[in-house]
Amino acid sequence: MIKDILKKLKDKKDLQSEEMQHAVESIMTGEVEDKDIEIFLIALNEKGVKEPEITAAASVMRAKSLKFDIGDGTHIDTCGTGGTGLHTFNCSTASSFVAAAGGASITKHGNKAISSKSGSADFLIAAGADITHDREKLLHVFDQVGFVFLFAPLHHESMRYVMPARQRIGKKTIFNLLGPHTNPCGAKRQVIGVYDKKLLKTFSTVAKNLEMEHVLVVHGDDGLDEISVSGPTQISELKNYKIENYSITPQDFGLSTSGLDEIAAQSPEDSLRLVREAFSGEQSAVQDMIALNAGAGLYIARKVDSIADGVELAFTLMNNGKAADKLAAYVRVSNL
Repeated sequence: MIKDILKKLKDKKDLQSEEMQHAVESIMTGEVEDKDIEIFLIALNEKGVKEPEITAAASVMRAKSLKFDIGDGTHIDTCGTGGTGLHTFNCSTASSFVAAAGGASITKHGNKAISSKSGSADFLIAAGADITHDREKLLHVFDQVGFVFLFAPLHHESMRYVMPARQRIGKKTIFNLLGPHTNPCGAKRQVIGVYDKKLLKTFSTVAKNLEMEHVLVVHGDDGLDEISVSGPTQISELKNYKIENYSITPQDFGLSTSGLDEIAAQSPEDSLRLVREAFSGEQSAVQDMIALNAGAGLYIARKVDSIADGVELAFTLMNNGKAADKLAAYVRVSNL
């Protein structure tokens, strides 16, 4: 069957959902030879991955993940695709702590850096957190803090079969697109940043296919997989089973634009320093960008009625010290 699928991909033909499910299932159970996994991933890249293929692959990966029930179903995630190569500070992680300080329940899915200088896991380790908890510990941290970090390798053990091929390829593959759709806690509300404008509608449609509740898929015109401070951000919003596409700018929220150099970070420690300065109330492009993204998180968590209201609350939570307190609480409880 896998040989037939490889031939079809080489002929630049799209896979049916059942074919994609079979291929990914076979790969993630160790039934496919390493060289064939590499051929599969390269051929899929060359053909171009389509929305039904992502949906099918994500459904298999969800089924394979070590998932567990947590919270009351209102928790959110802010896991993006990464892959921008722009080396900015850890905005989605910082924004998650601000949203948590505003009452949102966070199940943050993430990993160490692949294409950036600092992944979410690297940032949290630099802050002193223990990210390698067992399941009981995860539940305890979530109950105590309202924020928990789900270190992807601990929850997607089947990924070990694809890692050698991915490392040899050295480029983005379909597996870069699956992480945001495979939260181990089954989060149904997400802010998902994507590295390519073409993925906006694709990702919101996949989210709809996967029966998500409320999702904002975002992409900055500057290439960021975040809501940007350097210019317009395109958004594809899934809400009430409908998809709406629109754009926002910093000026819409009373903010000025800033250059990418103002939000750059060269290491996890550098990123942590910038975030701590923002959390201490220091006005900066970093603080503005955290507020924009945390505002979106507070909106999908239904703590506010709009992104604008969320941005206003986010600034308050940074300036009054509550965001810093939330980060400190997570680091403390994770080490107990």
